[in-house]
Amino acid sequence: MILAGDIGGTKSYLGLFAADPADFTPLAERRYVSREYPDLASMLAAFIREVGQQPQRLVLGIPAPVNQVPIRPVNLPWVIDPDQVRAALKIEDLLLLNDLQATAYGILTLKPADLCVLNPGKPVPQGNIAVLAAGTGLGEGGLCWTGNRYVGLSSEGGHVSFSPTSDLEAGLWRFMWDRFEEHVSWERVISGAGLACIYDFLKASGRGEEPPWLKQELAAGDPAEVISKAALAGRAELAVKALDLFVSLYGAEAGNLALKLLATGGVYVAGGIAPKILDKLKAGSFMQAFLAKGRLRSALEAMPVKVVLNDKAGLLGAAYCGVHSTTER
Repeated sequence: MILAGDIGGTKSYLGLFAADPADFTPLAERRYVSREYPDLASMLAAFIREVGQQPQRLVLGIPAPVNQVPIRPVNLPWVIDPDQVRAALKIEDLLLLNDLQATAYGILTLKPADLCVLNPGKPVPQGNIAVLAAGTGLGEGGLCWTGNRYVGLSSEGGHVSFSPTSDLEAGLWRFMWDRFEEHVSWERVISGAGLACIYDFLKASGRGEEPPWLKQELAAGDPAEVISKAALAGRAELAVKALDLFVSLYGAEAGNLALKLLATGGVYVAGGIAPKILDKLKAGSFMQAFLAKGRLRSALEAMPVKVVLNDKAGLLGAAYCGVHSTTER
């Protein structure tokens, strides 16, 4: 029995799976608010108590580099020591993956209904696959064919330096530099918090008026959710501008990753934000920014681009690794 998990900065999915390479349907599944638990082991222990079964193997996607112990997720106040997790749960067989590495493996389990095609492209069989996912943070990873199977590529690409390509984006960079001082990463821009920062920048630079009702909702709720809902409903011009810029920047970074990995097998846009703004992603500005790479435009036009609609891709990927043991311990 395998306990698989997709650990996120906001929420985590845990599932119990049989070791069956033909079926990744969870025998039991739960969703947890990550910060409601003081550490990883306590959340896992709660799941085991609830399902009433002791797994023999534990495979988790973690939003952090997993080769540095103790592991310190950027968007969670946890310190993860694999040996302590093993001891607390009495499970010796533990495999930790970077969260986007797990999501990348999850791509291999998805069905056509789990995906929305933004660009059909001309996929190359066994070509490299790029995966990026915006949510609480920005994760980036991929898959590389090694001759007989795909191997997941982990990275912390979301933390590389944000690079503006227009006067407007340069103004956003300066605004964020003043706010964050030492480093403005792509994650600062393409994430839930990033959307809120983009909105703040547009407001502060006089590019729109904030309606009183929107100010009240922003103070009372999650800013990214409030802004995106207002934008999708067309209720506030400032929110529309913020989401439009966010989508364009998302497309630009997706194109960056596609070129870095030469993702001839496809680019997959995962994470919690993409399905919620699907209409905006389909509207055109995402792909326009994705393709705007000068002399390499034709190479990008051939790459399929798909939005992952299944929010359990990371969980399924962890289960996939638990069954196939396709990564190193």
